[in-house]
Parts: sequence; C-alpha cells; structure tokens
Amino acid sequence: MNVSCRCLRARCLAVLLLAPALAFALGSAPPPARPAASAAPAAQPEEPRKLKPGEISEPFAVDPMRGTPEARALAAEREAAEKIAAEREAARKAPAALWYRGNLVTLTASEPKAGFTARWKFERTAGNDIRIELDEQRKVGPQRGTVMIIGQQALLTRDLKLARAGAVLPAVDGPTLLLNLTLRMLERGVPEGPEAMRRERPVSVREKTLPINIQTPSAQGLFLPPWQLTGKVARKGESFEFDLLLVSRSRTDDAVSHNTVLRGTWRNEEKKPPVLPDELSLEGWELYAISGESSAATGKPTVSPKPVPRQNFATLGELRKAMATGWPGRPDASFPRSGAPR
Repeated sequence: MNVSCRCLRARCLAVLLLAPALAFALGSAPPPARPAASAAPAAQPEEPRKLKPGEISEPFAVDPMRGTPEARALAAEREAAEKIAAEREAARKAPAALWYRGNLVTLTASEPKAGFTARWKFERTAGNDIRIELDEQRKVGPQRGTVMIIGQQALLTRDLKLARAGAVLPAVDGPTLLLNLTLRMLERGVPEGPEAMRRERPVSVREKTLPINIQTPSAQGLFLPPWQLTGKVARKGESFEFDLLLVSRSRTDDAVSHNTVLRGTWRNEEKKPPVLPDELSLEGWELYAISGESSAATGKPTVSPKPVPRQNFATLGELRKAMATGWPGRPDASFPRSGAPR
C-alpha cells in the first residue's frame, strides 16, 4: 500500500513538472497559476511625462543611421546647429578669437612706399581647404592667378603669372601673411569680437614695446614697435567692412615709418561655408606637392619645383582619393616643367 502511494505521488509530480514544457512545444501557454490571497494589487500605469519645448517623444525619435534620407538630413542639420551653438558658447570666453573664423574675406592691401598694392579673395571650406584669387601690382611687375591648397598636401595653380620667375610658394605666403596681419589687427582693434558689433566702430590702438609677429608654415613677417593702428570697422548685415592703417617703425631707418593699408570685407558663413566640390574639373590647373619635410637650409616646408607625377587627375575628387591612399609619394625627376609640353 505504501509503495503504491509513493508511485502515485511520483507520477503526479512528473506531470506537474512536464506540463509547462509540453505546453511550450505545442504552442499554448500553461494555465496561469492562481494568485495567492496575499498578493499585492497590480501597479497602476504611470501618467505620460510632459515633454519640454522642442523635445521629441522617445518612441518617435529617429535613428539617423537607419532612417530615411530626409531624417538623416534633418539629423545632420541639427548636429551642425548644435556644433555652432557650442562653438559660440566657447567663444564668449574669448570673443576676439572669432575674427579668425572668417571663411570669406576680401582684402586690399598696399604699402605705398614699397610700390605695392594687391587685392585678394580668400575662401576657406569646412575641411580647411583654401582658394585664393590674386591680383597684385609690384615694382617688378604684376602677379595674378588662382591658387588652391587641398588637405595641406597639394597646391594647385591656374593662370598664375609670377612677378618673378621661380618658386610658387612665395605667391601663397605673401597673401596669407597679410591676411593673418588683418585678422590680428581686427582682434586688437575690436576685442569684443564680431558678434558684439552692431554699428560702425572706430579703431585706435597704440603699442610701444611689443612687435607684431605673424607667420605661416613657410614664411614670417615682423612689424616693429612702436606701432599704431587706426581706422574703422562697420557691420553690414552679416558681413563686416574694415578700413585700417598700421604705422610701424621701419626695419632699416628709425626715423622712417612703415605704412600698411588694409581694406576689405570679412564674413563667416557658418551654415553654408565655401565649397570646393569633388566634381571640380582640374583641366588647366598645375599641380604641386607640399612636402611634409623641411628644407635643410631654411627649416621651412618645401614645394616640389615641378608638377608632380600622376597629374592626370580629371577632378578634385580623384585627387582627394589619391591623397587618401598616399599620394604624392616621391616626385618624378623626369616629369616636365610647368608649361612644358606633356
């Protein structure tokens, strides 16, 4: 009798243990267990949280990597706006530094005693590629053309006429030095920065002891004290016009002053910066390599004196792809000189 009861109890226990597994295999759930008499009442659903202005409900948030092209474009635009806002917030601690963010600048510079006058247009892309249009008049003759610097590795020129035959890099150094000088003078003359300006602002700065030292990776300029900056800066919508005169001490004669006139326009296109598109044709452009090595004699970066190998890039996009895979490599000494038949 005891043995029969034990077998019966074992069979009942096996049935209870196998019931849930059998129900899962057959696709039906086991009958729910009867709740204990002392079980706590079910929790009430929470009321939906009120959204803040501009906040998106979590179930409707869009993943830009998996959404539609429109959603990705919207996310990219929002990211750009947030980046601009963050940069502006950081710049409030040093507002004068915003002058260096100008990406569309026209500059007319002259040094009457040196017989020099020039007009340049500078464009800087979001990727820090640069295009410069030159129109200069020097004692030795005119110098004009267009120059592009791509990825700090390639220098391209089109219709470039040099005042003196020789290296190409000085044609870039001169405009860049004067641009840096202009931005330095705007920083000193209007230290509250461009965003604080609402109307025309007179400029008057005097310095008795400190020189103005400006430089590029391959050139340097020095303006000796005492120096004085006068002129004005005016806001015109989102652009700024400046008319400045820098009077500094001559490097050769203390009794003679050195006058530099700086006039032009400044603009920072944040939402739509200048673009040098991949589709830009390179037909008619001469291509040079900017070497990462410095000259043993001067310590300055060097530019290949000849067009570099693999100059048959049809577009700027092809050049950029080659740069991403190690272009230019070693220049080919047999490659023809600029202007020579190919």
